[in-house]
Amino acid sequence: MAGVVTGFAIILIVILAGVVLAATKIIPSEGARYLSKTAYAVANPALLFMTMSHGDPSVLASSAALVALTSAVVSGALYVAVSRLFFRRPLAETTIGVTASSYANAANIGLPVATYVVGNVSAAAPLIMLQLVVLAPAVTGALELGTRGHLDVLGILTVPIKNPLVVSTLLGVLVALAGITLPDVVTAPLEILGGAAVPLMLMAFGISLWGRRPLAGADLPPVLSATVIKTMVMPVVAFLVAGPLLGLTGDALFAVVAMAALPTAQNVQTYAIWYGKGETVARDVALLTTVACVPVLMLIAALFL
Repeated sequence: MAGVVTGFAIILIVILAGVVLAATKIIPSEGARYLSKTAYAVANPALLFMTMSHGDPSVLASSAALVALTSAVVSGALYVAVSRLFFRRPLAETTIGVTASSYANAANIGLPVATYVVGNVSAAAPLIMLQLVVLAPAVTGALELGTRGHLDVLGILTVPIKNPLVVSTLLGVLVALAGITLPDVVTAPLEILGGAAVPLMLMAFGISLWGRRPLAGADLPPVLSATVIKTMVMPVVAFLVAGPLLGLTGDALFAVVAMAALPTAQNVQTYAIWYGKGETVARDVALLTTVACVPVLMLIAALFL
């Protein structure tokens, strides 16, 4: 348990460093976007490549992936049911709500949590791959249909292969399967770049928090519904699937439940802005779930460890 507390302390201190940078105007608020883009395009791919090239490729087809898929589907379906009963919205807005309630921040927050709390960075890999390869095309398709009335099938199918996280993970898996030992001239720069991933992501998040006004002009019914489902329901579903149904125990069970408790991904806001639908819902759910995830994760850690 002491290791978990230390892990949370590390994450919070680095986030606080980002807040201080923004508050003192050393880095302006828009700087968070550039730090995030650097982490997304360079540091995260390097980290995932090195992790997967030295790890067990079967993690991508493990029970953790099944838990992640099941908990996402159940959470999204629950949001649709609640929406139809209490606050019907058009397809595109409903899609944003579904995504906000089931699409986790597996990179910006998931990788630090996997590294410092779970103690195994590869714990985030199945969730990252599932979301980018399966869920992202599904979300894109629903938004295309809801906003434009038709589907760009080729564009949707090529979404995963355009993502540097997917490409780097698959390349790492191929290196591991082939048993290739890369020279130091390749691995040393990648290790340095990968080492920058977590601090870049956490500081960018801290910068983005400064000056934000939560629930300004919020559409409360979908925001609160998605927040409760993502924060409370999704981890419970993950536990029920992983424990009683699949028989996971110990660290393996803790890892999948912790990954399910991650906050809503900032990608959801990117989708909302791109398609011009559900922007306030995406923004507010991401903020509320991020604030709530710390006590939720600490409670999960206290229960399992």
